[in-house]
Amino acid sequence: MTAPTDGAGSAAGYVLTHYPKLAQTFIAGEIAAVERAGVPLRVFAMNAPEAFELARAGAGEKTARTVYLKPRIGEALGALAAVSLRHPIRMAQVWRKAVASAGGNPARTVRRLAHLAQAALVERIAAREGIDTLHAHFGLAPATIAWLATHIAHARGRTRARFGFTIHGFHDFVEPAETRLDLKARDAAHVLCISDFTRSQLCLGTDPVLWSRYHVARCGVDIAAFPYRDPPPIAGRPRIMALGRLSPEKGFAILIEAIGVMQDEGIDAEVRIVGDGPMRSVLEAQAAALGLADRIAFTGELPPEEVARHLATSDIFCMSSFSEGLPISIMEAMAVGVPVVSTWICGIPELARQGETALTVPPADAAALAAALTRSAGDEALRVRLARAGRKAVEERHDLARCGAAVARHLQRTEP
Repeated sequence: MTAPTDGAGSAAGYVLTHYPKLAQTFIAGEIAAVERAGVPLRVFAMNAPEAFELARAGAGEKTARTVYLKPRIGEALGALAAVSLRHPIRMAQVWRKAVASAGGNPARTVRRLAHLAQAALVERIAAREGIDTLHAHFGLAPATIAWLATHIAHARGRTRARFGFTIHGFHDFVEPAETRLDLKARDAAHVLCISDFTRSQLCLGTDPVLWSRYHVARCGVDIAAFPYRDPPPIAGRPRIMALGRLSPEKGFAILIEAIGVMQDEGIDAEVRIVGDGPMRSVLEAQAAALGLADRIAFTGELPPEEVARHLATSDIFCMSSFSEGLPISIMEAMAVGVPVVSTWICGIPELARQGETALTVPPADAAALAAALTRSAGDEALRVRLARAGRKAVEERHDLARCGAAVARHLQRTEP
C-alpha cells in the first residue's frame, strides 16, 4: 500500500476482479487519482494477472500493492474458520446472510460461500492495516466480497467498518438474482454510479428510501495523455476506429453490416476494431462473408499508449453498442478530437449529444449508422465542430483529476 503523505486521509481498500487488467485501465487511472487526492489505497483483486499483463510496464508496482484472493484460498478459508470459531453467534448471522442472498440456487450458493471466504481474508488484512472503508468496482463479485467483509468486521466488533461500490452498466443489472444490488445498496454507505442513466437503473430495482445514497461519480480520462488536434481533412478512405469487448451487447455486428451498406453505396472505408472477446471469430466470419476482410482489421486488446496512437490516426470513432453505462472509449476519442458516431442508448447521450458533440443513431440500425458515418466522413466543418465541442465536454465533466477527487471525498465521508 502506498504510504500516506502529510495530510493524507485514512487508507481505504479497493476490491476488484483483476488488477492490473488491460481492459480496465480506467480503474488504474482512478486509483492513481484517488491517491493524489489524499486517500492511500490497498488493492484486493480476486484473480491473479495473466502473463502478458505482468510483462507490461508498471505491472511490478501494481502487483506489489495488491492482495490476490483466489490464489490464497487456503488462507481465506482459514481466516473464515478462525473468525467463525471466535464469534460463532454473530458469524452465524453472516453465514445466513451469504447463503440467503443466493436465493436457493446451488451453484450460486457455492459462489457466495467462496466470496465469504475471500471476504474473511480481506477483512483480516483490512483490520491489520487499519482500513475501515472498502470500495468495490462493479456490482457483482467484488461488491459481494466488500459487503460480506464489512459484515464480518461488524461481527468482530469493528463497528466503524463500511463499504461502498461503483455501478457501471449492463453486467451490473442483467442478472438481479446474482448481483442482489438491493441487499448491497441497503447496507452500503455509498453507491457510486458512472452516469445518470446508471443511477436510474439502480433506483428502478431498489427501495426509494435508499436513493439518496446513490451518487453520480463520472469516470475520467487523463486529459494530458490525449492531446487534442482538430480532425484533419480525410484523404482517401475514411479511417474508422471502434473499441470494446467483442461481446453481443457491444453491437459490432451492426457496425460491420453498416460498413457493408457503405460499400454498396460506393463509399470505401476501413475499420480498426480494438478489443477481444467471445464474438471475435463470429465477427471475423461476418466481415469475410460480406467481402470486407481487407477493410476491417481486428487488433485484439492493446495497451493505452497504442490505443492513443490509433485514435490519433483515425478519422471517426464509432460506438455501435446496444447497452452501456458511459464508455471511457468515447471520452478518449473526444479528448483527442476524433468525431464520434454512436448509438443513442443508456448513458451515452449524457456525453455524446446529437448534433452537438457527436452524431447519434438508433441502436441495431445498420442503415442509420452507415448514413451517420457517411455524413461525418463527408462534412469536414461538421467534424471539426463536433470534435471541439466534444473535447470541451470531456474537459468539463470527465477530467480524471476532478473525478478522482470526487471519489476520494465519498471514501472519506463518515455518513451515508
